[in-house]
Amino acid sequence: MKTNIFKYIFFIIVIILVGVAIYILYKDNKQKTSNVQANKMEINIIKEMNIGITDYDNINPILSNNRDIQYIDKLIFQSLLDISYDFKIENLLAKEFSKINSVTYIIKLKDDVYWHDGTKFTAKDVIFTVNNLKNENITSIYKENISAIDEVQQIDDYTIKIILKEETPFFEYNLCFPILASHSYEEGTLNSKTKVPIGTGKYKIDSIEDGLIKIVATNQIEELKITKINVVLKKSLKELYNAFSKKEIDYMITDNIEYEEYIGTMGYNVNQTNNREYEYLVLNNKDSILSNKEIRKAIYYAIDKKSINYNIYNNKYLISRFPLDYGSYLYNSEEIDEYNLNQAKQILGENGWTYYNNTWRKNNNKLEFNLIVNQNNEKRILLANEIKEQLYKLGIIINIVKVNDNRYNNYIKNKNYDMILTGNIISNCPNLETYFGDNNLSNFNNQEVKTILNDVKNIDNEELIKEKYSRLIQIYNEEMPFISLYSNSLFVLSNTTLKGDLSYNWYNLFYNIENWYKVEDD
Repeated sequence: MKTNIFKYIFFIIVIILVGVAIYILYKDNKQKTSNVQANKMEINIIKEMNIGITDYDNINPILSNNRDIQYIDKLIFQSLLDISYDFKIENLLAKEFSKINSVTYIIKLKDDVYWHDGTKFTAKDVIFTVNNLKNENITSIYKENISAIDEVQQIDDYTIKIILKEETPFFEYNLCFPILASHSYEEGTLNSKTKVPIGTGKYKIDSIEDGLIKIVATNQIEELKITKINVVLKKSLKELYNAFSKKEIDYMITDNIEYEEYIGTMGYNVNQTNNREYEYLVLNNKDSILSNKEIRKAIYYAIDKKSINYNIYNNKYLISRFPLDYGSYLYNSEEIDEYNLNQAKQILGENGWTYYNNTWRKNNNKLEFNLIVNQNNEKRILLANEIKEQLYKLGIIINIVKVNDNRYNNYIKNKNYDMILTGNIISNCPNLETYFGDNNLSNFNNQEVKTILNDVKNIDNEELIKEKYSRLIQIYNEEMPFISLYSNSLFVLSNTTLKGDLSYNWYNLFYNIENWYKVEDD
């Protein structure tokens, strides 16, 4: 009996000890959890960031030719219409716009917008800006935006009528230029009455000092986590890279594919997107041999773009498959196969060509073409040599013809070539008449394509336009009138302490700046 009593006492003691141990562990874990939560709470959110630029000229968006300033100015100034991340048109200062006929637009403006000094935004400001852009004494990157405008009429304080010189496809994309405050300038000039230019954007200029521009969030934008931005002005790229390496700068952009040689490869974040330089190979569709789309497709399959990107551009360019593949909502993801030498040979064989003595022959013709390239463009000469070597593997002979600027421009003007390497600065407008319309460089003539290009001029339904463009892209893949090659890249380099969604494109770097924030370095 006593033995059983001792057993019970022993079990009770064990249970008490286990309970105490569990309680101690619970308290310890709870304390650790509290410490972790406290540490999280103690993370210091910094509301100030530094952006570095070089070659500063002017903070006024109409007068500046500095690409970096043009990006920063989007935080300070606003335009009538804006372009979304996927290159759709959105209202900004405009409440709504409508196309009355082929050359007339009516735009209703928002009536609740104020300049940074509290003055109300009106139609007068739009007309002032347009008239100054038209001024022949003003040099501005935005002159092209208003080049099609014949006249701007004020209907009332918040309504304007725009009359064009001629019909301009997707003209609304031209309305994405910054609007200036008419009352802050001397009448008819861009001589400022104020210490700093004022805008209607999320940020306003606080001060312009030697080597530094300070901008701050406007009071009405409460959701901004970054409330101060210091634009640090450096005299050279070397100084800029050095400041970034030292973390004196949180954010910078570059299109230099060799940036890693200056700042290394570690200790920062890098994002890459398409820049605006688009390269393509023009094939003369009127040539007796290149008029055959199967020959053009064989050439396409024989060009190894990945290899060229590695050999010439250090894998820092982006391969292009179509002029709109820079992120436009109008480009679908359906792609034809890329480099396939066997496929290229099969196409030629099926079309009656015979491989003989290192080249393809048919009816006393052989596949040999002259490729025109500008002798002053070193990268295009390298590109031409790569294409020549790759097409030689297929059995196509390419003779590279290097010419000076004048002869090159004459070739472009007269379109008297077999092939020519060229490129464009991509517009934010999705108009493709340069590539497929009358007088295109490829001498491509397709009635269905012409109909599509004409139809989209008067369609404002995004889904219907997308449907039309989807068919156009399909025709391109079937016909291959020219061969898209590459776009150069825009790199955003950011300090690891800068957090949030830094998504961007070549039109705007600051789409999601509302959720950007900065933390202390570890």
